[in-house]
Amino acid sequence: LVNFLDRVKDKNLNKKSLEALIKVGALDNFGIDRGVLLGNIETILSYNKEKNKHAENQDSLFGLMADTSSIPSLKLADVPNADIKEKLAWEKELLGLYISGHPLDRYKEIIAKREMDIKKAKETLGDGAEVTIACIVEEVKPINTKKGDAMAFVKVADFSGELETVVFPRVLMEFRSAFTPDKCLAIKGKISERNGQKSMIIDKVKVLS
Repeated sequence: LVNFLDRVKDKNLNKKSLEALIKVGALDNFGIDRGVLLGNIETILSYNKEKNKHAENQDSLFGLMADTSSIPSLKLADVPNADIKEKLAWEKELLGLYISGHPLDRYKEIIAKREMDIKKAKETLGDGAEVTIACIVEEVKPINTKKGDAMAFVKVADFSGELETVVFPRVLMEFRSAFTPDKCLAIKGKISERNGQKSMIIDKVKVLS
């Protein structure tokens, strides 16, 4: 980390760019947890700025006589590590995909036993077929019916692909808190096929995490 900071000019490293590098795991090879780096971000930036000032002074005539004891040192405070859920959320937010794993990883064995995923459902099930799928919420688009009732179109995904789902007012009212981006769910419903495109009408929801 120190070697990296010594080689980067402070004018090229601001809080926003350093935070992004940390969150996506670009600095993981330094052996310091992302949570610790984020908790020390102001210290890291201050070190970078002071070290660059010292380097500039060394380039001057009087810098040759500078006391080496004035060279700043980097000491990181003891900060809790980031958990895997936080890391995955940061990666999805900044990169649009997961790098360190997948939020559904903890349910892999259960999903494998059910032998049904989004890809298989889209390929093998016809209109009206009932299906239960473990998935993660990717996007929620709330709309109102002609009567003014709230409903939503929800895009979900698993290891195999993505699926558009429809949540009608009754189900949305009952499970509203479940339909939040990055939440892992088990959804039960019926396949709907229109113009060669398959979606799912959700009847029941169970929050996994």
